[in-house]
Amino acid sequence: MKPEKKSFVVEFKNRRRLPRKEATIWGRIDLKAASDMVEVEQMGNDAASMPHGQLS
Repeated sequence: MKPEKKSFVVEFKNRRRLPRKEATIWGRIDLKAASDMVEVEQMGNDAASMPHGQLS
């Protein structure tokens, strides 16, 4: 008696696809630039609130 042949499946996976980019809750916002802008605004507000002739 001959052994029974088992069927098999060959699966080809596409390795050329682009890597998936992780989406963040911040989107495309540059947090470093936003932080720098806030710092500059705070420095301007601090300078405006100081009496004339005083420097920090």
